[in-house]
Amino acid sequence: MSQKQTQHSHNVVEAFKGKLTAELRSQIGESKFSDLELIVESAISTAVLEELEKAADRVERLSHEIRNFAEHYDA
Repeated sequence: MSQKQTQHSHNVVEAFKGKLTAELRSQIGESKFSDLELIVESAISTAVLEELEKAADRVERLSHEIRNFAEHYDA
């Protein structure tokens, strides 16, 4: 995981904790908030990887189109 994703997941959980009462935060416990950070980080990573795969697919299609154009170019 990238440091940015780790920091962002921490920030998301901290923002969530800020919406809870002190009593509720205490009941949930830091261990569960740490678990939540890992879940958020995993979700971010999955979304990033899915978008990278889509971008790679677009580049691959474009590469084929360029190759096809070059092979059939009539100069």
